[in-house]
Amino acid sequence: MADNHLEISRKLVDLQRLVVPEISALIELRYDILSTIKSEEPIGRRNLAFTLDMSERQIRNEIEFLQDQKLIDVERQGVVLTELGDSIIEDLKSMLYTYNGLEQLENTLRDKLNLNKAIVCPGNVDKNYQVINFMGKSAADFIMTVLKYKDVLALTGGASTAAVAEQMKEALYPDVYVIPARGGIGKSHATQANNVVAEMALKLHAKYELLHLPDNIDIHLLDALKDYPEIKRVFDKMEHINVFVFGVGRADVLSEWRNVSQDERQALTKAGAVGEAFGYYFDYQGNILKPSSTIGVDIEDYRKIPEKIAIAGGIDKAEAIIGVCRLEPGVTLITDESAAKEIVRHLNK
Repeated sequence: MADNHLEISRKLVDLQRLVVPEISALIELRYDILSTIKSEEPIGRRNLAFTLDMSERQIRNEIEFLQDQKLIDVERQGVVLTELGDSIIEDLKSMLYTYNGLEQLENTLRDKLNLNKAIVCPGNVDKNYQVINFMGKSAADFIMTVLKYKDVLALTGGASTAAVAEQMKEALYPDVYVIPARGGIGKSHATQANNVVAEMALKLHAKYELLHLPDNIDIHLLDALKDYPEIKRVFDKMEHINVFVFGVGRADVLSEWRNVSQDERQALTKAGAVGEAFGYYFDYQGNILKPSSTIGVDIEDYRKIPEKIAIAGGIDKAEAIIGVCRLEPGVTLITDESAAKEIVRHLNK
């Protein structure tokens, strides 16, 4: 019976695409508007238009329609969602998943990149930052399906992993340990590994350890510090990680952000570096070009981790995502629709 309903739903979607081909674009537009309002409310019309790269006239027309449908209210401080508007965002996301053929896209990514699983969220994180929260929720939901008694859960810092911790629902895992996968002192306080770990542990009611060291500490100084009990505990647990959640960056952006010397950056570019993850730079084929000079999970530990979860979105990260997935088979990839389509385009060349 369930298969019959699924088949009917697919036929209905195909029929709607044939008769009303613009329906998917219209659903996506209104999904973007509502999810942006949810993220930024109260938000002014001009700011909303700028955020979504739309004309003020177009936004005005859409706001009028959404207000007539009782999905938003226009208040003096700006536009806000109604209870009804807030309640349908997840439903719109599910509709886009069906209309845009994201299940087929996930299967293609899984097969071509030898993944454990691919989860594709509708939209483009570069155009609608709320998409990063949906990616975070998808990752958090997946973690809950694999996290077990006495597991060690490790996370890197970054906006994507911070979204995972933020979107995690409260649960009771008092015997799980949450640890940072890298040194915890960086430029952005909110997305430092230590802060992401602390928030995740709070949500899971789990134990946690922090690593109060810069991730590019001098190796000789690190050797001297490794015997300190609070540092030794973290390093010991890094050898027994069960679930590892990490972000992926572009090699050119991350090397500059990490103050890599200009000569080294040029060497990385010449060698074909496309991405960086947990301190390692790699090329499109997944070959490591620059060993990690930072403290944290090393590549041999990484290869042994049962559940490796990469989270990254945006068209410009497509090649970096391909490279990191080729480092080791069996990764679970959480990404957005724009990156997923760009990845497939690259793989089909």
